[in-house]
Amino acid sequence: MKTFIKKIAGQWFLLFIGIMLITSCKKSYFYDGINVDPSELKDPVPSSLIPGIILSTGYEWGGDASRFSSIFMQQVTGAANQSFLANRYAVSSDDVDNMWTAGLYGGGIMNNANALINIATTKNQQHYVAIGQIMMAFNLGLTTDLWGDVPYTQAFKGIDNTQPTYDTQEQIYASIDQLLTKAIASLGADEASPFQPAADDILFGGDLQKWTRFAHSLRAKFYLHLAKRDRANYNKALTEAALGFLAGENAEVKFTGTSVTSQNPWFQFNDQRGDIVFTGHIYDLMAAANDPRLAVYSDGAEGLGSLYGSPNSSVFLMSYDELKFIEAECNFQKSGQDKAAAATAYNEALRANLSRTINNASYAATVAKTAADITLADIMTQKYIALFLSPEVFTDWRRTGLPVLVAPEGSALGGALPRSLPYPSGEQRYNSNAPRNTTLARRVWWDVQ
Repeated sequence: MKTFIKKIAGQWFLLFIGIMLITSCKKSYFYDGINVDPSELKDPVPSSLIPGIILSTGYEWGGDASRFSSIFMQQVTGAANQSFLANRYAVSSDDVDNMWTAGLYGGGIMNNANALINIATTKNQQHYVAIGQIMMAFNLGLTTDLWGDVPYTQAFKGIDNTQPTYDTQEQIYASIDQLLTKAIASLGADEASPFQPAADDILFGGDLQKWTRFAHSLRAKFYLHLAKRDRANYNKALTEAALGFLAGENAEVKFTGTSVTSQNPWFQFNDQRGDIVFTGHIYDLMAAANDPRLAVYSDGAEGLGSLYGSPNSSVFLMSYDELKFIEAECNFQKSGQDKAAAATAYNEALRANLSRTINNASYAATVAKTAADITLADIMTQKYIALFLSPEVFTDWRRTGLPVLVAPEGSALGGALPRSLPYPSGEQRYNSNAPRNTTLARRVWWDVQ
């Protein structure tokens, strides 16, 4: 949304004290570096770049990406305007153009992560390089999971290539794995540079071990995404999960809410637009189960509850409880199924999520499972509730078909649910290599039937 991009630009200005990486025209769409402006610093350092990349990632993950995914997954309901059309699966290429061009590419997150990687490499600050690689992998994963084939190897080259080709999703996933592998190796190595992440790292406060565990957690998630292609990925995901987040650790982007430029994206959207109501399948599910999380997910009057809807609400890029749900699913689905391990991980995921969301772990006992009675539906339904408003829920549903959802009456896909987003209008107009749009029912490569 244009309003949201303006607010991100405001945050950027305050955080970077004049370092503006947001480009203003289509021709600088894949610009590699920063615009030349006498009012801006000519030699930005990695420490000045990290805060904006992390904050913008939280804003995108909890903003447009969250809204489209949550509408499709019936965690919210589009009631008017553009949101009403999205609720009927009538999403146009114009609707997603800002998310792509200003949010992810162009002057957005991945262009800036690429700049961080390049600048930190030049300065031989390998730990900053690693953080840039992890943030690139995270956002590249979000982009490919929503659209499929996307630019990467020819992106971020500025006027040298204004029409980059699209890497296949299979190639993109290989690039993601390479980024995370390199980052993990770099984070584990000592380096001579005295410049190290610290207060500038607003995600983990310069804790390189947490960054390493975040990278392993992401590898577990991305291997899980590929399990429809090859079931061997369940075991790969389990190997990575064992090296991932410890109890209580989360990749949490914190919004202070002290000014309009530092407010949580859902709060901003509701405050400015108000065309989404917080009703849908998830609320019916929790109400029927007397789930205590309903009290903080909803305000009781079709509004968003305090946990996710306050000016200072955090956005979670990934959490310990999500990692344990991944572990539960992989143990249940892998060759040589291990229901006991699946139940143990599932119960721990529930405990952790209830502690994180409402500080009421006791409810976990009412929905706990054993090896004798756990099902895939149990795991995916509870993960659907735990990952409220997360774009990951859309990926989970496409992989498993769970929970079972029914399209709204009169929706544009004839009773089917969306499986991807349309390519943005800017790409359709200006990049001859962009795939032609067909329908939201188009499946991405890993989403095999």
